[in-house]
Amino acid sequence: MRTLLLTGFEPFGGEKTNPSLEAVKRLDGYVVGDIAVKAVELPVAWERVPSLLENALLEHSPTFVIAVGQAGGRAKIGVERIGINICHGKDNYDVARSGEPVIQGEADGYFSSLPIESLALAINKAGVPAYVSNTAGTYLCNFTLYTLEHLIRSRHLAISSCFIHIPYLPAQAAEKSEQQLPSMSLDSVVTGLRAVVDYLAQLAPEVHP
Repeated sequence: MRTLLLTGFEPFGGEKTNPSLEAVKRLDGYVVGDIAVKAVELPVAWERVPSLLENALLEHSPTFVIAVGQAGGRAKIGVERIGINICHGKDNYDVARSGEPVIQGEADGYFSSLPIESLALAINKAGVPAYVSNTAGTYLCNFTLYTLEHLIRSRHLAISSCFIHIPYLPAQAAEKSEQQLPSMSLDSVVTGLRAVVDYLAQLAPEVHP
């Protein structure tokens, strides 16, 4: 069996829940073909994510890693093209970054190593709106994508990864003061992520896009 590692974040920014974590938990243990899904929680913490990602890669030896996070205000699931070498914002533990590099002296950016256009198409075919996004921002989501790709490339690991952003849940959007923020049900998010897993299960074991 090959392992597909799914990561989701703890709640942040005063939210009571983070649907990225709830969605990946629903897929924990899902098996399709020779792919088995393992879900892992990540903290919204600059200083803890790198070591937790590294440990997860060592423990589970995945073939694929898909990190999932929330981008409030987006109407569709976004499959991210690139992670850039910059950090900005305060995490859940009051640690602030103000434009520092993710990793000093390393590449300005890393492209996702999974076929993002095909993943977005698979989500759309499952009836869930999705698109390829060209910016993962500068917060922990971008940080996670960049860190993942750096670990894979610098250690020559036979792993392919990407990052997927999801919208607010309807209940989250309803609590905001802004008018008519877009949202997506948790069931739809899970359907979209499952479509990604199903697509990757069709790839031959020796294929690492």
